[in-house]
Amino acid sequence: MFNKSWVNLNRATKEYMEATWDFVKIVEKNDNYPLKIICPCKNCQNLCHQSVDDVYEHLVIKGMHPTYRVWVHHGEQPFKKQLDSELDGWDAFNLYMVGHMDSVNDDISVGHGDGLEKDFDKNLEDAETPLYTGCGKYTKLSAIVVLYKLKNLNGWIDTSFNDLLEILHDMLPENNVLLNSTYSAKRFLRKFDLKYQRIEACVNDCCLFRGEKAEINVCPKCNVSRWKVDKHTKEV
Repeated sequence: MFNKSWVNLNRATKEYMEATWDFVKIVEKNDNYPLKIICPCKNCQNLCHQSVDDVYEHLVIKGMHPTYRVWVHHGEQPFKKQLDSELDGWDAFNLYMVGHMDSVNDDISVGHGDGLEKDFDKNLEDAETPLYTGCGKYTKLSAIVVLYKLKNLNGWIDTSFNDLLEILHDMLPENNVLLNSTYSAKRFLRKFDLKYQRIEACVNDCCLFRGEKAEINVCPKCNVSRWKVDKHTKEV
């Protein structure tokens, strides 16, 4: 289990820098000293690999991405083990019930709350199922979250994402549990109430149109229009 107390320290302090270096070296060792490791900084968001030195610099300069709390991409076992240490099973079930109350009110009122409990247990099991036997880096849930995040950030249409999932499913060992269609991925993620916001990007990958750039129509770096123009009608 990682010590995460350093994440909220002032990034200019010696304590933060030393803890950050310890973190990247632990990840490097656990991954058997690869050339690059996944970067969890605010900018990279676990979407790309960087050298250990670069990951260290990113974390010192930009900090850890604030929503990355279970470090599944860096060796931490997700969800159930964390829940067992921080919550007892009943508290965890209550949290799940609150999140799904609108859809289960009728069932609970007629005594069918046990169905929700079974769903909860099944979802926890799915969340911690290794992507394939012996895989320690990705689970069924974390793998599809990373891939679906890439889909949204890059504006991939459902058909192209289907093709990617099918190819990856075929490339992985035969016992893999990677979902192989956009439809099944959406249904799976919906169980965990994981929502995604579509973010448009410059066609030249200069910037994302979000935050202070959310309302602008032209990329501030390359001056290319944010919008696609129909070749025939010349309309946006």
